[in-house]
Amino acid sequence: MVHKPNEIVIIGGGNSVQEGLRLGLGGVLASKCVIALNYAFRYVPSTFMCFVDKELYHPNQGNIKNGKYVDISEELKPLPLIIGSFDTDIDKMKYPNTHLFPVSGEYHREDSLTKGIYKPTLCGLFGLTIAAYLLDFKGTIYLLGYDWSRNDKEPTHFYSDIHHRGMGYTAFYERHKPEAHFKPFIEEKNLKIYNVSLNSNIDCFEKISYPTMLDKLNNISYNQEELRTFIKEALCIK
Repeated sequence: MVHKPNEIVIIGGGNSVQEGLRLGLGGVLASKCVIALNYAFRYVPSTFMCFVDKELYHPNQGNIKNGKYVDISEELKPLPLIIGSFDTDIDKMKYPNTHLFPVSGEYHREDSLTKGIYKPTLCGLFGLTIAAYLLDFKGTIYLLGYDWSRNDKEPTHFYSDIHHRGMGYTAFYERHKPEAHFKPFIEEKNLKIYNVSLNSNIDCFEKISYPTMLDKLNNISYNQEELRTFIKEALCIK
C-alpha cells in the first residue's frame, strides 16, 4: 500500500514550461506525483489529468469546425485517470476513466469533495485544491506553467500546436489580481507552494527556477498504479 505523497507537481499550460521541457522535465517527473492540467498530459507524464472546460473533453461540432477546439477524445480514452468538474452533459457520456466532482466559487478545504472543489473558472485552482486535499494540507506543491500571462504579444501556452479558446486570451488575467484567487492557499500554513517561474505574474508564492526545483524534488519514486489507487481512495472514487 503506497502512502500519501508529501509533494505534488502540477503542470499548467503557461509558456514557461518550455524551459522545463528543455531541461528534461518529462523524464524526471515520470516517477513523481504529477497532475496535468488540460492538454499538458500530451507532453509530460502524469499521474492523472484534470479539466474544468467541458469543450476540452467533448467539444461540439461547431467549435471543432470553426477551429476553437480539436477533438482529443481518442487521446483521452486510454488515460489511466481523469478528474473533472461536474457537468450534466459530460456525465451522460464520460469515459470509464473519468470522475467528475462538484465545483464551487468558495474554498471548502476538507469538505471540498461534497461542497465543491474550488475553483471552476480556473483549472489551475481546481487542480491546486485537489493537490492540497491529497496532501492533507501539509507538504510541498510545485506550480509549473502558472504564468498569469498579461501580454498577448507573447505565447500564452507552451503547447502552440493545439487550438483552444484560452490560447492568446489574457483579458481575465489583466482584469484580476492573482492574490484574490489564491488567497485560500496563501493562508495554508503547512503547505509550501513554489511557483516554478521567475517571470510569472503570480507573486504570492516563492518563485524558483527549474534547476532549483529539480534540486529540491525528493528522491522518492512512486509506482504510478499504486499512487492512483491511493488517490482514488482519498477522493472516494469507486
